[in-house]
Order: sequence, then structure tokens, then C-alpha cells
Amino acid sequence: MKLKRGTSRLWAFLFRARIVRARMPFWRVVVEARVDRRAGRWPEDVHAVVAPLYVWARTIEEAEALAALAIEDEGLEALTADAVKHPPAAAPRGNPAAVARGEWGFIARDARDAPAEDPFRRDARA
Repeated sequence: MKLKRGTSRLWAFLFRARIVRARMPFWRVVVEARVDRRAGRWPEDVHAVVAPLYVWARTIEEAEALAALAIEDEGLEALTADAVKHPPAAAPRGNPAAVARGEWGFIARDARDAPAEDPFRRDARA
């Protein structure tokens, strides 16, 4: 599933002016995903990412599933997905589809979760 980068301002204007109507609801789905280091190059201190995806879908379940599939295509493992109806920002599709993705939000690894250099001296006192 290829995600288009830009959004159409013309369609959004026509929708707000009530000149056109969408055939199905437009959803903004926020997906939290775990980084798969084998599938791509990610910064070392990052263990998860959060990104909004925009989806044409009939139901909320369908929107969340499409967003999770689109994230998996980019080499991530979806953990959670939360969808909210959103005014359309892209031209409508005849069939359900993920049409755009926002910027990645990185979740850094906590320093306490990092492995110790010497496992035998983990809690040693000097």
C-alpha cells in the first residue's frame, strides 16, 4: 500500500464549502509501532514511533486495520491504533485506502532499560 505524501487543499475547500460530499468517512488514525531493526535503519535510542495516518474507510475497525497494514509495509510492528473521524483532506477513494501519513514521532528508550556494560557489576557498590 503506497502512501501519498501531500494532501489536496482543493478537496478540503470544496468539502468545507459543502459543494461535494465524501462517499465514506475519512479517519485520522494514530498508530504506535515498535521498531523492527532488521527492516530499516532507525536511530539507536529509538524503540517505538508514533505517526498519524489518514484513511478512507467505512468503519473504525477497518480504518485501524488499514493503518496497521500501512505501517507494517514500512517495516514496523503496530502496537496500538486509535481512529477518529476527521474532515477530509484528500480526494475520496471508491474503496478503502490509506492515503497519507504524517511525520514520525519517536519514542526514545529509557536509560534504565539500556543493558549494563558489565552484567556482573550491575548493582555493585564501590
